[in-house]
Amino acid sequence: MKRLRLAALCAAALSAALGPNARADRTVLLDSPYADRDVGKEAAKGVEAQIGLLGDPALDAYIQGIGDKLLRAIPNRPFAYQFRVVDQVEPNAFALPGGHIFVSRGLLALANDEDELACVIGHEIGHVAKRHAAASQGAAGGQFPLLNPMLRAGQMAAYSRDLERSADHDGQILCAAAGYDPRGLARFLESLMNYERSRTGQLRSASYFDSHPLSSERSTIARVEASELRWKRDPKLGDTRAALLAKIDGLPVGQRPEAGIFIGDLFLHPVIGFKLRFPRGWAKSNTPMVVGAQAPRGKGVVYMMSDVPKGEPRQVAERWAAENMRSMGQVEKGAPFAVGGLPAWRLDVSAGRGGQPVRGYITFIPFANAIWRVTGAASGEKELDATLATTRSFRELGPDDRANLKETRLAIVHAEPGENFTELGRRTSNVWAAHETAVYNELPPSHEFKGGESVKVARERPYQPPAR
Repeated sequence: MKRLRLAALCAAALSAALGPNARADRTVLLDSPYADRDVGKEAAKGVEAQIGLLGDPALDAYIQGIGDKLLRAIPNRPFAYQFRVVDQVEPNAFALPGGHIFVSRGLLALANDEDELACVIGHEIGHVAKRHAAASQGAAGGQFPLLNPMLRAGQMAAYSRDLERSADHDGQILCAAAGYDPRGLARFLESLMNYERSRTGQLRSASYFDSHPLSSERSTIARVEASELRWKRDPKLGDTRAALLAKIDGLPVGQRPEAGIFIGDLFLHPVIGFKLRFPRGWAKSNTPMVVGAQAPRGKGVVYMMSDVPKGEPRQVAERWAAENMRSMGQVEKGAPFAVGGLPAWRLDVSAGRGGQPVRGYITFIPFANAIWRVTGAASGEKELDATLATTRSFRELGPDDRANLKETRLAIVHAEPGENFTELGRRTSNVWAAHETAVYNELPPSHEFKGGESVKVARERPYQPPAR
């Protein structure tokens, strides 16, 4: 299961690494590079669990290679840097203490040459090398405990503007020293802003915007900084656009069915084999740990996860409640509850949230050789009923459901003379709209091709489960 909004990543991973008793002032804990290494190692495990890695060795090796080139300009490094691709739809990149740097597949799809990608990676190296995590804070206390799994899928503290400028500056210097074009940072920041504008009014996942404050001023500063750097292109890099496009041809874009996929309000997971319908208009979220949705203004939440041992549902429910409910609230009652013909067990619970009473249902469903816990909690009756409707909608995935699943992948095509984005899209079976294709190719929507240019498009095809 992958992720959508409800928040972002880094502070969540740090919180998991630091533990529930960690002090809010993380500068005390991250007081040396040794502490950075220890915390970063644990936090990286949290990233893998909460966001998920793409698991493409070739792409991991590709960005590791770019990172290694940039690191040549940093002598006596205290960290062994690791660069990996996370399975995240939105353009994103982030760094954890100790040299763990992650780039999303969404960012790879948006970048248009290795210079841009190197500038982003260099920026994240700058955060690590200057130990900016030790100077940043991220916290979300006082939340209703039943909501915690959804929040853990996403809190992320934003860096200050000063730290962002520092990382921009350092990243551009690293790129120039490695023979990459430092102007790539300004180009990519502009692409990010165009991407965000193109998605105005749409629900979006956490992205680079959530942890890295962006502005046209920052892009302008990056362009000026680049003009003041003396650099020489490394001829070994060759055509940096062609090099990147060759690596990302076939890259998954959008949701990946094998991680679970939303089709409107319906969530389907072909690997595990279930479907679940979430309330209309609620913000959806999908991570490797939890899939769920949150009501507008935070009045309710419903999520599903498998974090309980196998066994008979009632016994599992009662054991889970004894171990967990003391810190969450109290169980009002427990009773059998049929879900999709399965003999589930439901706990009716209640708790306080800032003086406001909250009620919830926690249902334990036996399915696919596991017990699945569906939690619904709300402060309003309407929202509470909606969470229960979601629980009741749990069903095994049928043949028709599987037949309708599709996946979308990036494809590199070549333009014909005189084509515009609409005509090219029609000819190449591109599922992106013309303006979206323009954003991904860093060109104006009115662009007319001369012919022969390499262009990124997205093609849809029936989903084929990976061979076991």
